[in-house]
Amino acid sequence: MTLLARRPAPVPHTPSAPHRPYGPVLALAAVEARRLLRHPLVLLALTGHVALLLRRALTGSDYPVLQVTDRETQYGPTLIGLAVLLAANAAVARSRRHGTDAQFGVLVLPVWRRTAAHLLSVLPAALVVAALVAGEFAREALRPGAVGHASVAELATGPAVVALLGVTGVALGRAVRSPLAAPLAVVGVLALLLGLATASGGGRWLAPIAFDEGTGALPSELVGRPAGWHVLYLAGLATVLGAVVVRVGGGRTRLVTAVAAVASAATLAGCAGQVMGPDDGLVAARERAAHDPADQQECVGRGPVTYCAFPEFLPWTDEWAGVVEQVFAESGTPLGDHPFTVRQRIAGEVGTGSSGGEEPAVSPGEVTVGTAWGGVRDLEFAAGVAREVVVRNGTTAGVYCDARAVVIAWLAVSAVPDGPARFESSQERQFGGGAVLQAPGAAVPLRDRETAVVRALFDLPADGVGERVRAHWAELTAPGASTDDAARLLGVPAPAETDADREWACV
Repeated sequence: MTLLARRPAPVPHTPSAPHRPYGPVLALAAVEARRLLRHPLVLLALTGHVALLLRRALTGSDYPVLQVTDRETQYGPTLIGLAVLLAANAAVARSRRHGTDAQFGVLVLPVWRRTAAHLLSVLPAALVVAALVAGEFAREALRPGAVGHASVAELATGPAVVALLGVTGVALGRAVRSPLAAPLAVVGVLALLLGLATASGGGRWLAPIAFDEGTGALPSELVGRPAGWHVLYLAGLATVLGAVVVRVGGGRTRLVTAVAAVASAATLAGCAGQVMGPDDGLVAARERAAHDPADQQECVGRGPVTYCAFPEFLPWTDEWAGVVEQVFAESGTPLGDHPFTVRQRIAGEVGTGSSGGEEPAVSPGEVTVGTAWGGVRDLEFAAGVAREVVVRNGTTAGVYCDARAVVIAWLAVSAVPDGPARFESSQERQFGGGAVLQAPGAAVPLRDRETAVVRALFDLPADGVGERVRAHWAELTAPGASTDDAARLLGVPAPAETDADREWACV
């Protein structure tokens, strides 16, 4: 029998799938990113941040100034970043905690590739924070009364801080076996924030975020924050740290070396760019804005009153004019009989915000208004306008121990919605006898006697009190009119003078 051998049919050649050396790294990074975002600490931090944003949206009263708003988006992400640090560190140390390091040794992915996957897993958390920052800023920018110009670099700082802290957690997980390393790192970051952020000069910018020493707002062209250099510094530092961890773990490739070199140069450039401090031209411009701002402002006339403000804040002049007109309406004084200027001023500060530490100079015939508006600002501004209307000199600071103090307080309270309640609320923060009407430039203090008369007026119908004020305007604002005269003319009992009242220095 003859056996016939049949040749096997040729197997058609199919090209193999292209080799993707980073495919497993990306797949592992995706898995770790999902686990990181579901970590209890990260979820708690994200939930808390969203809750604070919602609370601010419901209770916020000040009009947004966007060059301040962009900086305020950095504080919440820093706390989220600390949670990401702890979660990323726990993810890297998971195999060590579970005793599975030996099993990982037989996998296709070496240690340095697994490290790279953990580093990439922190980026989705940074993107989530970027979305929260964008939403927070968009809400503020769309609110009525928002003014100013934001910085993209300031908005990018929060997500960059999250990425840096997440990379730090991965690096600690590879370098230190102790489970206490990450919690101690959180304490160290908080100490760094307290130390460098309160330092003077450009050194404070080496902290992840730089807290501003001012409480007000500067025009955007006078801010001068090196935010672009700071973001470059944060991004470069995160990349250098990640590249070093990968290289130490065995990833000595050309790509890793090139990335480390470029990131090192970027970090050094970012450091140099932010420690230089503001240039002389910016410092001089701030000084002019604080002491002689007229050449930097634009003015609009509303009858006999001129409103001068930095260009970005001009939309607020309608609000200021409304308060001025209401004060004049309550006083019964024709608006044309008393021309003056409402001028916006800032405090002289070396930082990027203005605070009340040094009161700006006020010229005769001017009423000061600040770079913040909303909340109780209209009551404070109304007090300054009322003082100008009553004593015809807004530069006179001190205690008016006579009818003038009663009239000033009544005009200010009557010129704003729900004035009596807001007056009482503002006094909760005061100490000592009497009351204090905060006003731009200088406060208006009241003794106990004048405060008692003003509060007695709150119990009477506002229309009736207003009629008496307008009917007896000349008598109430005469230099010799006493507090007893004010009480008699306005129909309330006059309180007795106390020893505490006699201790005040009157003007």
